[in-house]
Amino acid sequence: MYGEPFFIPEPMETVFIGWFKSGEVFRSGCTWVKGNGKVFYFQPGHETYPIYYNENIQKILKNAVRWACPVQKNMAIGCVCAEPLEK
Repeated sequence: MYGEPFFIPEPMETVFIGWFKSGEVFRSGCTWVKGNGKVFYFQPGHETYPIYYNENIQKILKNAVRWACPVQKNMAIGCVCAEPLEK
């Protein structure tokens, strides 16, 4: 079963806390800012349930992408794909 302790770095924010019928709780939505990047961890459910088709879950994922997107002077920075240094 999933539950605390969940050995992760202290999050900047805990957005969601999940719980189970058996009484366990789990930090299921956390954010971090690392250097110039942002990280959102989300654990909405289990793969045996079609949770990713739920419109609320899809909205959370869209908002997370919007939040984590790099921004400079109110303009989104596009992704730049470079040639790999090693071949």
